[in-house]
Amino acid sequence: MYRIGEFSKIAQVAASLLRYYDDIGLFQPAHIDEESGYRFYSSTQLPKLNRIIALKDLGLSLEQIKRLVENDISADEMRGMLALRKAQIEQNLEAEHQRLNAVENRLVQIERCGVIEEDEVVLKRIPAQPFLSTRHICESLDDTFRLIQEIRETTSKELPQNVIDRFAAVVHSEQFDEQRWDLEFGFLLTKPFNKSLTLPSNNTMQVRELPAIDTALTSVRTGGPENGISCYAAIGAYAEKHGYVLTDVGREVFLVPPGEVDFADMVVEIQYPVRQAPT
Repeated sequence: MYRIGEFSKIAQVAASLLRYYDDIGLFQPAHIDEESGYRFYSSTQLPKLNRIIALKDLGLSLEQIKRLVENDISADEMRGMLALRKAQIEQNLEAEHQRLNAVENRLVQIERCGVIEEDEVVLKRIPAQPFLSTRHICESLDDTFRLIQEIRETTSKELPQNVIDRFAAVVHSEQFDEQRWDLEFGFLLTKPFNKSLTLPSNNTMQVRELPAIDTALTSVRTGGPENGISCYAAIGAYAEKHGYVLTDVGREVFLVPPGEVDFADMVVEIQYPVRQAPT
């Protein structure tokens, strides 16, 4: 048996926390000396204490932990909860990373004071092309990537590989909104393909012709959507400087799509239809 100071070292848990857990009835000493009032603990109590600390680190309340410990939660159940919490933490870290990238992109624009390099934007003509796509309101980045994954998996099973060209998106949203994106996702095709596909989410993919763009302003981003901030700004600044007006919704063509490599390595060409403004 160990006195509280000794046990705190063995368990790597603060003695003050052990006293608090005793006071609230969550984790009590194996023995308390009636005369001195000293608390004594046994190494056999370590599994229970480790469960409590692990559940606490998973973000559960002490009341929730007390109920779980009283029901003697198993190691397998703990591992499942840990896996879920790990996924949540990784998701939060990725979101924070994207936020940081967005801030850095804004800072770059501030430092450049609206100045753009001419080679950041390229004018080109884009031919018409068959487009197997589905239109969906995406309410988060995760929702967007889930839809992309569904499309990739379904088309790879249902379509011959020699028919599939670049993955692409048409941005139908009338304004920027982080919580609601009106997006049309799908694959450009090398030739028309008369077949509709139903995705696991029940969205339907159908073939339509994506019309030609006589004059498009284009810019290429590397990485996730947050890195597109400077590209869209460059297109806007170029159009204003050279007397162009935007005439239709923008497109994004994935030169290196998500799923093949890490999202940070995506390469996407942003395309905006324009025409010369009347003088």
